Parts: sequence; structure tokens; C-alpha cells
Amino acid sequence: MRVLFTAYAARPHFYPMVPLAWACLNAGHEVRFASTPSLMDTVHESGLPGVSVGRDIDADSWYRAGTFVPKPAAEDEPDNAVWMRVTDQLAAKQFSVCEHMVDGLVDYARTWRPDLIVHDPVTFAGPVAAQVLGIPTVSHLYGLARLLRLDIKDWVGTQHRTGYLDLFTRWGVEPLLDPEAWIDPCPATLRWPGQREINRLPMRYIPYNGPGTEPDWLRARPDRPRVLVSWGTSQQKKLGTGIIELFGDIARSVASLDAEVILTVGAMEPAHRRHLGHLPDNVTTVDWVPLSTLIQSCSAIVHTGGTGMMMTAAAHGVPQLGITKIPEGRFNVERLVAVDAGRHLPQDAVDHQAVRDHVAALLTDATYREGTRQLRQDIEQQPLPAAVVPLLEDIAAKAGTAHG
Repeated sequence: MRVLFTAYAARPHFYPMVPLAWACLNAGHEVRFASTPSLMDTVHESGLPGVSVGRDIDADSWYRAGTFVPKPAAEDEPDNAVWMRVTDQLAAKQFSVCEHMVDGLVDYARTWRPDLIVHDPVTFAGPVAAQVLGIPTVSHLYGLARLLRLDIKDWVGTQHRTGYLDLFTRWGVEPLLDPEAWIDPCPATLRWPGQREINRLPMRYIPYNGPGTEPDWLRARPDRPRVLVSWGTSQQKKLGTGIIELFGDIARSVASLDAEVILTVGAMEPAHRRHLGHLPDNVTTVDWVPLSTLIQSCSAIVHTGGTGMMMTAAAHGVPQLGITKIPEGRFNVERLVAVDAGRHLPQDAVDHQAVRDHVAALLTDATYREGTRQLRQDIEQQPLPAAVVPLLEDIAAKAGTAHG
């Protein structure tokens, strides 16, 4: 079987797909990972065979324009109007990604002739190429607690956006309204209740956070609680450099406890790190080190609710404080709270005492240790990626396209 994986050129979209791609290779199948040029170094670092297709969008221009900064709701607007506006813009960006990418992906797929395309849920070039070639697709979710369908107008309904349908019209093919299946690393206990039914293929979340070298000092057992403060790779881009000052304030608040603080700064431009301000002696800054390496010796983590951070921390049984501003983070962290695996602090409510109190509770309240232990167990009970491969084989075989 030939499996063509494809994702938008961003690490958080690529990383969750790596374990399954490797499972396909280990099962004897042929694999290629296709994306636009800027992801190729990241694909190369994973050891997977990569294919550069299409062109990169100018993503920075979207961020510089403040496109994804939530705008306050007017008095006569519903509560979710702020988040709907953000996702409207995210959908428009992903339609642009498809337009930049799809011609190259179709050309490559016509040459390589895959049996199946596995794509992340917002890389719409995947379903377009599959319709053009007449082959099945599977959507690979990230572990997000709430399924956000950018192709659908209100996330959970059934009416597809005109912009999504137009992507198929140019090729003269019927729009693909749903893939054959959805690979879902999010355990059932963490999923948002009341979502529409989809054909889920549960899969265990295997933390893959890219390459890196474990620092020598990290191997020593800390003599006081170690807390990881991580702001992820996209928060600064979406909300501007002013967020770095807040990041520094949060690190100082955590450091005021009797704790050792690890502060990740790899996502920041070196010239912007001065906005962090003075950091106490019990704060250690680290550049690019895999999150799964950093977190194993930690007693708590503070982050923005990003899915990769949430799921990696959950897989290692670490209590979490989510400080959120954008929909993905809010939805994730609200579910962590529901299963006693974390606490939630809206970004607009951040102050020194609030951060201290939330982190202190994670470090001292046994409720969170038990909640994270149970969540970790739920994750470990999901089928391994190797168990999902035969299901992909069945999908390809039923379509009658499998290479001998």
C-alpha cells in the first residue's frame, strides 16, 4: 500500500501524524509526506521521506495584520461571536493554503499513485487531490478536545462553507464532505460532549515533539517542584510581541513559589526576548528541546492550551494550568478542568496572585495528581498506531486501489 500523508506547513499540524506514518513504514508500506517547502526541513528531521509540493503562503502577513486577534463581541452579539470571527479567518487562511498547495499535490499524486491520502483536518489540498484521483482519504486529528470543522460554517453543523466547495469546483469534481474516517488521538473522557457523530478510529497519542538534545542539568532530580512554563510556537504570531511581556510576568509569578521554573523561549526571535524582563535565579530558559523531554521531571506545566502541549502533558501525567485567549486553548482547558487534570485562567484575568494560586493548587492538591493519573491511563488504553494500520489497509482495499 502507498500512503500519502499531507499537512499544512506548521509543526503542530505535522508532529501528531509522525507516529502513524512511521507505523505504516514499519508495517512494510510505502510512505511519503507532502507539504509546501517550508516544512521540508522538519519532515527531514523526523526521518520520513518528504515531498515538496506547491508554494508557501505568506503566513506572517496574516499575523501582522492582527487577523487572529479576538475582537470583543458587541452587546447584541451571542457569546460565541468572537470565536466564530476568528475561525472564519482561520478558514480563509486554510483555503489560501490549499490554493497554493493543491496543484503540486495533484501532480505528485498522479505520478506516485497513492492508495490512500491521510491529511490533517485543515489541509484541504488532501481531499481535493483525492477527489481528482478517485482515492479515499482519512483525516488525522491532533487530539483537540472539540472538533473544529473549518470547512463547515458553524463548526458542528452540516452546511459547508462556499470557500471550501469552491476548491473542488475548479477541478470539476464533487466536493468531499467527509473523509472515510477520522483518526482521533483524543481519549473519550477528554472529548467535548455533544459533538456530531463521526467515524472515529481511536489511536493512542504518542508524543512526538521533534528532535533535540537533553540538557545535562535536566537529568538531575530537582530538590523542589519543577514547573514548566511554555508559550508554544504560534501564540506570539497570533497575538503580537506584547504577549512576551505577559509571558515574563507569568514566569516571575510561578518563580515566586518555592519552585524551579523552566521557561521555553525557542519560539521567540532572539531580539524579542528582552521583552521578558528580568528573570529570577530559579528560572532556567531553554531553547528548542522536545517538550516530552522537558516535561518528564516536572510537577506541573503552564501553557496556552495548545493541543500538542495539552496532550503531551496528559500523556506524561502532569497537571496543567491553561492560560487561554483563543478558542482551541479554551476548549481544551475546559475539558482538562472537567476531568480534574488541570485548571483554567483566562488570559485577560492574569495577575500575579491568580497565577501563584493556580500553580500552588496543582502542586499541592492530590485531586489533580489523581485526575492526571486517570487521564494518562485513558490515553494509554487507546490502540497504538500499529493497530490502526490494518484499518487503513481495509479502507484502501475496499476502494479497490491497493498496490500488490
